[in-house]
Amino acid sequence: MKNEIGKNTEEETGAKVDENFKEEKIEMKRISVFRSSLFSKIYATNVIITSTDVDFRLELFNEKFKIDDVWAYHSDGLVILTRVAAKKLLITLDEKIKSYENENGEIKVDDDRMEVQYSI
Repeated sequence: MKNEIGKNTEEETGAKVDENFKEEKIEMKRISVFRSSLFSKIYATNVIITSTDVDFRLELFNEKFKIDDVWAYHSDGLVILTRVAAKKLLITLDEKIKSYENENGEIKVDDDRMEVQYSI
């Protein structure tokens, strides 16, 4: 016997069926990604995010050095995102981080990573 959304009922499967469950079909588009000869990977241990009136900028850091009692960071790259790309990144990162933390526990961020001063 099937319920109103086509799922087998508890009597047939032996499993408890939530009658309020609504199945949503999420259709993912398949895409191909081709990497150009300019493609590179950057490993970052810290990031600073700034914005302009038209985009968001992610400065990627991997090393830091102490110079005259001040930390100096070595920037390995700058990612410039449109507003739409930045929003997509925020949403996707939020989903991925929540999933990771559900399985592995909370990711701790040290205060010194949050308090990086940015100057060029």
